[in-house]
Amino acid sequence: MSRQAAAEQLRTATAEIVEAYHAALTRLSSPLATREDAWQQCRYQARNIVAECAQSLETGRPVEVTGVGEYSRLLGAHRVTQQIPVSESVRAAEVLWEAMQDAVARAAALAPGERHAVQQEISTAFRTATGMRLYQGIRGYEEAARPAGPAGRPESADRPERPERGSGEATAPAADAEAQALELLTLREREILEAVREGLTNRQISRRFEITEATVKRHLHNAYRKLGINSRVQALNKTFPGQS
Repeated sequence: MSRQAAAEQLRTATAEIVEAYHAALTRLSSPLATREDAWQQCRYQARNIVAECAQSLETGRPVEVTGVGEYSRLLGAHRVTQQIPVSESVRAAEVLWEAMQDAVARAAALAPGERHAVQQEISTAFRTATGMRLYQGIRGYEEAARPAGPAGRPESADRPERPERGSGEATAPAADAEAQALELLTLREREILEAVREGLTNRQISRRFEITEATVKRHLHNAYRKLGINSRVQALNKTFPGQS
């Protein structure tokens, strides 16, 4: 019961943690705080990380959230467009941990017989949550920042060479067309499609990103237009082939 109380205390402190996090980033003149678009993304990540720490403490096992890796990778790629160095994200993780310390101490105090264990479990959950996000974010950043190849697209060691003409590979042009279409999507459009893949309704998506349902519908409409499709199922099949 004391661990549940500690977990609830941590959840209750989320707004306080986020406020302290923003203040610390602002003092450091981090573009993650001074740019509104970047801060909205950081705030969303911070809230989720705190929630995952609380849930891990409550259940006693690591939290697995669908779509977090893909979101983090897209966000890392978007940092290139925002011209925000990846080192800012690494530093922000440490700043967030510092911002959580008072709340972590209060939560641990609710489990006097397990104070040290509670603090350690929160620390482990935090490192797991931020480590995965940073890893995927750095991957996305590096892929987006990679010099363009001969065709003007990023070179990738993971992408197989295009078959020679006459090799029987008839799907390459279609695959290229799909890839180019996906590159036209904004980060928010991709975020919303990722939420659709999780099975969220427009109302749930609007709550997650703190936007109106009308705005969700507008982003979906724009994404559908760019992808040349007209339904959620088609969007998932085209955006996440083999995963929807």
